[in-house]
Amino acid sequence: MKSNILFIIIDSMRADKFHGKFKTSITPNIDKLIKKGTYFSQSISSADVTGVSMGNIFTGMFSNKTGITQRKFNSNIKTIFDILKENDYQIFGTIPDLTWFNQLAKKFDSVDRFYAANKIQERLSDGVGEKIIERLKLNKNKEPWMYYIHLEDLHQEINVPPEYDKEKYGETKYERMLSCIDMWIGKILTQCDLQKTLVIITADHGDYIPVVNYVGQIPRVQSIMKKGKQIIPILEPIGLKLFILIRNITKKNQQRKLKKQLSSEQIRTLNERGKKTLYDETLKVPLLIIGNEIPSKIIDDLVSGVDIFPTILNRIGIKINDEQIDGRDLNLLINGEKIEEIPIFIQTGDIQEEKESLVIGIRTSKFKYYRERKNLKKNVFLFDLKKDPLEKNNIVNDFPEIVESMEEILKRFSTTKKAIEIKENVKEEEEIANELKKMGYM
Repeated sequence: MKSNILFIIIDSMRADKFHGKFKTSITPNIDKLIKKGTYFSQSISSADVTGVSMGNIFTGMFSNKTGITQRKFNSNIKTIFDILKENDYQIFGTIPDLTWFNQLAKKFDSVDRFYAANKIQERLSDGVGEKIIERLKLNKNKEPWMYYIHLEDLHQEINVPPEYDKEKYGETKYERMLSCIDMWIGKILTQCDLQKTLVIITADHGDYIPVVNYVGQIPRVQSIMKKGKQIIPILEPIGLKLFILIRNITKKNQQRKLKKQLSSEQIRTLNERGKKTLYDETLKVPLLIIGNEIPSKIIDDLVSGVDIFPTILNRIGIKINDEQIDGRDLNLLINGEKIEEIPIFIQTGDIQEEKESLVIGIRTSKFKYYRERKNLKKNVFLFDLKKDPLEKNNIVNDFPEIVESMEEILKRFSTTKKAIEIKENVKEEEEIANELKKMGYM
């Protein structure tokens, strides 16, 4: 019997808050799973936004080959879901009701969607969790299956259920919500037979956790907009423009005041993804694999989202011989062997004006290098991750030879031929752009 696959992405889940000494949440279920399976402590996302990083995960290729970005999905690129369907898998999903996700799930056998816009998302506690449990009960008669779950509970405006919004569950709302997510993960996995189910828990990217209330958030206006959309849908575009205007004015005023009150390290927590920084808060994510005779161990080798695709397929016995694949088979590490490290191409999200990322770079186990995409001399950063894991000291002027070697690697990525050219779909791009605006990305 082929192994079932439960694939859970916790949107915006940082590695340092999932496992280790820096977390204050209460996560008994996650802690037990880490002891049961293989946890990769140095898993790096290739982007600080969802579309790019998920495109990389589900194709095993970096976006320079696939053309998949935050605003574009390339339906011509073969994903892990396509390969599994070719091998008689039933594919299910629980996803946000957004155009990019709907394109990804177009060939799924069944999809459950939930609301996600205007920085407000339906949570596990809003009924999403119960739907997932019900879906798993139905799946038992449709094996083998892959079930992809994308959770938005930690994304943007975090609305913690009252019973978890207490100090004992974490110092921040982010960590208190993780305590709640942990409870639901426990419930969800009671519906899975780990003897015949491979479980992957990871994230698309991490996020900054602000030391003060998030700059520019206006929860009351957001709540009114959500209700207004349900009552009079035609007014949503007008309400969106007004909301963005109010939010931007409020944000600028708050930022000016906070810069006078906070330290440089505290100011860093107020950064936004998709701009001009690529700190590990946004790139280092958890990667946990359980079930299907996966041994109990923690692996500290550098890995990336592109490695997940070939690892799953090889684990369940599906062989792939695609030279375009960038990812490596992590089963070798799981089995105690060594594999060659590959440099990870990293980037910020694209923006409306440029339609491509502002910043690109290279991440290795020793160094992180990034700079502006269109100007080699602007916004240039180099960090020695061994000596300076918190990325406090920019050493770009001290080691020109390292900068040169990193630029050589970037050049190889920039000259790589696309696996399949993406077809332009203006209507689809406009729909995704409008949704990104609602979610605060533009």
